[in-house]
Amino acid sequence: MGIATKRKNGLRRVVCDAGPLIHLHEANALHLLRLTGEIFIPAQVANEAANYLARAHFLGWISIVALNSTLTAESLAWQQAGLLDAGEADALALARQQNADWFLTDDERARLLGAQLGLEIHGSLGVILWTAAVGLIDRQEAETTITRLANSSLWVSSAVLRESKAALKRIYGN
Repeated sequence: MGIATKRKNGLRRVVCDAGPLIHLHEANALHLLRLTGEIFIPAQVANEAANYLARAHFLGWISIVALNSTLTAESLAWQQAGLLDAGEADALALARQQNADWFLTDDERARLLGAQLGLEIHGSLGVILWTAAVGLIDRQEAETTITRLANSSLWVSSAVLRESKAALKRIYGN
């Protein structure tokens, strides 16, 4: 997982689809998302996430941004081709519009398409590991949060859980 260069204002530009908002909220770790940089979401993602968490949770620190007409058309094309659902498609298009440093998604198809488009992609687990790696959370919080994430609606394989625990050992030492 690369660490993107910060922008002039000291923050990276992060575009997120609904998955990380929902899963980090379920893991009681939505505050970690805020630490990654300036967060941008399209209206579709705000609507999807509002079904799971109170809009007040993100109104103050997440910017809801409209897509321009060119990227709206691109999003619709991905949806019509059956590549992505509306929220993931709009978020991916917004990542391109915002020239995002990171695109956050827990959706495999959005990850694949985003990678093909040259975006740096992370998911909910990546947010936890990044905040641990840069010293924003201690080992106990990282381990507890990974466990809570594994118990959320996000499916995490046992292999990925082992890899994340191994990453924490590398970050914090045995």
